[in-house]
Amino acid sequence: MEEMFSRFDDLRKLIVKLYNNKNVRRWTIEIVVCIVVGLLAGCFSYNALHKKDKKLTVSEENAVAQEEVVETTDTAESSEEAVEDNSVITVVDPGEYVDTIKDWSSEEISAAISERSQYLTDNKYWPTVSSYWETSRGVTGDACYCTYLFNTDTTVYTTADFENVPAEVIHIAKNEIYARHGYSFRDSEIMNYFMGQVWYSPSVMPADFSEDVFTETEVKNLDMLNSIDTM
Repeated sequence: MEEMFSRFDDLRKLIVKLYNNKNVRRWTIEIVVCIVVGLLAGCFSYNALHKKDKKLTVSEENAVAQEEVVETTDTAESSEEAVEDNSVITVVDPGEYVDTIKDWSSEEISAAISERSQYLTDNKYWPTVSSYWETSRGVTGDACYCTYLFNTDTTVYTTADFENVPAEVIHIAKNEIYARHGYSFRDSEIMNYFMGQVWYSPSVMPADFSEDVFTETEVKNLDMLNSIDTM
């Protein structure tokens, strides 16, 4: 223990001796000042660099936000252009869909049309009938799959109503009277045409079909259409 105190005392005497030396005291002060200045300079440098990084990050975020704004604007402009383009197309619905499908949702109707479209592929009647829907009725869209071509069940037509009507359309109009009553056609072209109509449901074979199901209006229309049907 005495040896330890002796060493501490020797160290204290050495420090006092050095402190009393002017050169040592001056060097000590300069060293301390340098250390303090170095620490302060380091702090300022760190803050400056950190601030720069923060500004850079904010700038990048602003750039991303700006890109999103530009993209949104472009999308809006594209949507406006699409609306302008679509406004050129006029879709006319001739009225309510037939009773068998009038309560269907748009999704159910679209699914049925998609499923039955295969029957109209290469069908010899469909090009003429679809053209008649568009040019004479002004109908484009789902209506031509969901509505009767003619209201032969409620309206008595005359031959004058069918002037300049294509022969294919007249032939289909006549057979539509049978199709409304579920008649299952032997002719594959006629059968496929009506299978492409979502309202059609074949339920009666030809051998089991009776014309007694026709109303008076349908009989009159059937007689008239038979007289002008050339197919």
